[in-house]
Amino acid sequence: MTTEYTNGVSERTVRGMVRSCIMQHIMRNGTFMVPEIASATGFSLTTVAKYVSEMLNAEQIIEIDRVCLHAKGRRTVRYGVRPETCPCFMGVDMRTFELNIGLVDFVGQPVRIERYANFRLENTRTALDEVCRRILQFVSELDGITSDRIAGININIPGRVNSRMGTSATTFNFEEMVDTPLSDILSERLGMRVFIENDTKAMAYGAYMSGFCKQYNNLLYINIGWGLGLGIIIEGKLCHGKDGYSGEFGHVHMYNNNILCHCGKVGCIETEVSGRAILRKLFERIRAGEMSLLSSKVKNGETITSMDIIKAVEKEDPLCIELIMQVGNELGHHIAGLINIFNPEVIVIGGNLAQAEACYFLQPIELAVRKYSLKLMSQNVPIITDPSDVDAAVLGACMIARSRMTEPNMDGWLTSSQIRR
Repeated sequence: MTTEYTNGVSERTVRGMVRSCIMQHIMRNGTFMVPEIASATGFSLTTVAKYVSEMLNAEQIIEIDRVCLHAKGRRTVRYGVRPETCPCFMGVDMRTFELNIGLVDFVGQPVRIERYANFRLENTRTALDEVCRRILQFVSELDGITSDRIAGININIPGRVNSRMGTSATTFNFEEMVDTPLSDILSERLGMRVFIENDTKAMAYGAYMSGFCKQYNNLLYINIGWGLGLGIIIEGKLCHGKDGYSGEFGHVHMYNNNILCHCGKVGCIETEVSGRAILRKLFERIRAGEMSLLSSKVKNGETITSMDIIKAVEKEDPLCIELIMQVGNELGHHIAGLINIFNPEVIVIGGNLAQAEACYFLQPIELAVRKYSLKLMSQNVPIITDPSDVDAAVLGACMIARSRMTEPNMDGWLTSSQIRR
C-alpha cells in the first residue's frame, strides 16, 4: 500500500519533484491546490496539472473541494488523500520509567496513543522482548486498522544511534547481534519496516513539524530528563553529523567534580544537569540529615523518578525546589554557549524536568542565558517549553517514520534504493 504513495517521489525528474512536493504539501497542510504546488516548485500550472491528473487517475489523490479564488473565473480544485486508504505510521518512545506508542495518519493526525507507566528501560534482552511484545499488542488492538496499513515504525532509543545504518552503540547492542543492524532485527521480529532514531532527535523533529514551531527553521531542542540531550534543526533539516551521533550535549566535559558519568567519563555536563544529578544530590543531602517529602522513599530504598521530584516541587518541598533551580541555572549557563555557537531562532526545552513550574526551572534558565550569552545573539531568541509534553517524543517518532518512508532525502541519510528494499 505504501508504494502507491511513495512511488516516484524520489525520482530526480520534473515528475519526481512535483509528486514529492505534492505529498509534502499534503502531509504539512492536509490538502493542496495546483497554484500552490506551481509556486513551490517553479513549474508552470500546466506542468503541475499534468502530474496532478496522473496521480488523480492512479487514485493516489482525490478531489476534496472546489473553491473560488477570484470573483470571476472557474473554481479551483482542492485535492487531498482518502484517509481510510492511506498508510499510517507508528512511533515508539522508550524512557527510563515509561513506554509510549503512537500511530498517526498520512497527514500526521494522531490516531491512537498508549502510555505504559509499568515499564522500566534496561539494557537487557528482556527489556527488548518486552518492547516488541507491547508493540505487537498495540497493533492487534487497533480498531479498523490492519498491520498492512502501517507503512513503517520508528523506535526512539536513548544514547548513540546511527539511524543511517540502523545501529545503536549504547542500548540493545548485544554481542550476538553485533553483525546485524538493530533495525533489521526489529523489522524481522515485528514483521514491519522499522527505523531507529535517537530519542532527542525525534523530539526535535516532532517539535519542528508541529504547529507551535512551524515558523522556525533553525532551532535547538534540549531534552532534559534522566539524562541530557540536544536535537539540532538547521535550515529545516535534522542534523545528524558524520555518524549520526551529533547532539551529545550532556557528555561535554565541563566540571572538575570527579563524578563518574554513565558514559564512562568524569565531569560531564550530565553529572550536574540531569534527573540523575538531582537524584544523586537528593540522596546525599537527605542522608546528611536534611528533610524532604521524599525522605521516606530515600530511606526505604524505593525507586524515585523525575516525576516524583516534580510532584515534590509542586508541593513546595524546599530541598527539591532548590535542586531544580540549581539545575535550571546551570542548564541556562550551557544554553548560553549554544546560542553563541548556533545563533538559533528558538530554544525548545522538553523532557520530564521541563514539566516543573516555570518559576522554579524556566526562569532560572532564562536569567542565566541573559547573563552568559551575547546580548546581540540572545535578545530575540525565545526560550520555550514543549507544550506537547510526553506526546512530543512519540509523535516525533511517528513523524520520523513518515519522513523515512516518504522523504528519501529528509536529512541526507536514506537513498531511494534503501526506501524500496
